[in-house]
Amino acid sequence: MDFRQLRSFVQIVELGSITAAAERLQIAQPALSRQIQALEEELGVTLLRRHGRGVVPTDEGRTLADRARQVLDDVASMARDVAARDHRLRGTVTLGLPPTVAEVLATPLVAETLRLHPEVKLRIVSGFSGHVQDWLQRGTIDIGVTYQTGKVPLVRSHPLLLERLFLIEPAGSPEGPVTLAEALGRNLILPSPDHGLRRLVDRAAREQGVTPHVGLEIDILPTLVAFVLRGAGSTILPLVSVFSQVNEGKLVARPIRSPALDRTLVIWTPLTRQATRLTGPFMEMLNATVRRLVTGGEWPGTEL
Repeated sequence: MDFRQLRSFVQIVELGSITAAAERLQIAQPALSRQIQALEEELGVTLLRRHGRGVVPTDEGRTLADRARQVLDDVASMARDVAARDHRLRGTVTLGLPPTVAEVLATPLVAETLRLHPEVKLRIVSGFSGHVQDWLQRGTIDIGVTYQTGKVPLVRSHPLLLERLFLIEPAGSPEGPVTLAEALGRNLILPSPDHGLRRLVDRAAREQGVTPHVGLEIDILPTLVAFVLRGAGSTILPLVSVFSQVNEGKLVARPIRSPALDRTLVIWTPLTRQATRLTGPFMEMLNATVRRLVTGGEWPGTEL
């Protein structure tokens, strides 16, 4: 097994086609097929499954592709670090964010990267907290930001901010604080039980000894909010998710009290992947950006 075979295999998996990968790599298709065949023989497993439109990786193939990307990224990072002869930062940082966090953080973070480190390429991928944590454990991203869900193996963490949750109701609803028991008694529209926010709500309900009434389960945030706007029910969300609709008077956001309902946003880095010279400065910039958004009121309903 060598780097050439790994690069070729990753290209095939990403493009889903040996023909397309051969064109991208400027290698004859029979030669590329022989590389993969040799790799399969060496490992003793089938890596690709052929079909009419191209190829898809087997489970073993997906595992190899994930690990190969990590190895190739580490080699490229090592080369950049060794070759660097000045203090300018270069290279790629891959950041994983949950969708609600990406909405408020991604744009200012990209702008700050372009301003401070123009030669750094920031790659942002979005997924639920569980997905981001899985990418961290696999070592496929450099930094992850998720909501705290307990200890996660193979990663280190520190908290970024505390985010309050609000009862979000249609326009014309009463305003002002509401108790947690009252919020849980509403006709709620919430994500499915696999979603981190739903697990938090369900855990709070068990602690209160009540069963929340969930009329609809929707995992797509804009669709969930759209049904609240239509008066189909209420929901529980961070304020930033509906800040514009609340400001426009289309929705009412009611603080939850007795007890408050909140969650901690955490920054993670993988222990399975060696930190590059980009990781430290980028994390400092990320922390500073979050602090500016919170103190400036651009990330409402939060505290550092």
